[in-house]
Amino acid sequence: MVDTTGHALSSFTVGQEIGVQSVLTNHGTTNQNYAYMVQVMDGSGGTDYFQAQSASLEGNQSFTVVQTWIPTSPGTYTVQVFVWDGLASAIPLTNVVEKQVTVN
Repeated sequence: MVDTTGHALSSFTVGQEIGVQSVLTNHGTTNQNYAYMVQVMDGSGGTDYFQAQSASLEGNQSFTVVQTWIPTSPGTYTVQVFVWDGLASAIPLTNVVEKQVTVN
């Protein structure tokens, strides 16, 4: 979790831009299509935010990707990050990464 300048965040407030940042790496030698998805669920399990972006990574390429979420209510949220080979086929390329955050 980072702010708009890329610095790590340790606390979160309503209305704050929170970047969910990941480094994606293609360890293979051929191009790999991917869909990077961020889902934020509120304390009752409802989806507060969902965003996805798709692209392709060349072999042995890495780069940093960020999706920005702005919480509108205080509470405890679960942030989930998914990386699939595409939105249509939905074949996971990684395990789901999950983090709990408390917004004041």
